Amino acid sequence: MVSVDTLKKLDIFDGLPVSELKVIADISDVESCPRGTMAFSENREAKKLYVLLEGKVVIQFEVGRHQDAVVHTVAPGQAFGWSALVQPHKFTASAKCTEDCKLLTVDREGLRRLLEEDCRTGFIIMEKLAEIISMRLRDTRLQLISMIHG
Repeated sequence: MVSVDTLKKLDIFDGLPVSELKVIADISDVESCPRGTMAFSENREAKKLYVLLEGKVVIQFEVGRHQDAVVHTVAPGQAFGWSALVQPHKFTASAKCTEDCKLLTVDREGLRRLLEEDCRTGFIIMEKLAEIISMRLRDTRLQLISMIHG
């Protein structure tokens, strides 16, 4: 189980009341992933939202046969795997642990129920998710420009 104090330190949950953090703690786990582990793969069903607690994760997608483009490096405290909360709940990229990692995982169904029940909490989290998606789009655009103009 995850502590409320841990959740308070994470940007995606900043501003939420303790009562909501307790609900999130109940639907969260911590997973240890050794270097080289794929936290998730592109086009797979997104059942969890992730937050990096320790280590380093890269977000990448396949651009050609056996060739991947890294579009973002996740820093500790940052959320990733936003596809869990956005239809059609399929990952749009892959996440690879490039160091030994500790990941906070939040169950999609439990979190969606919370967001539907409490509109304020839903707004706060979805607004932060929109920021993450915007950042990923910007990073992907920069990566594509770099690949084209070498």
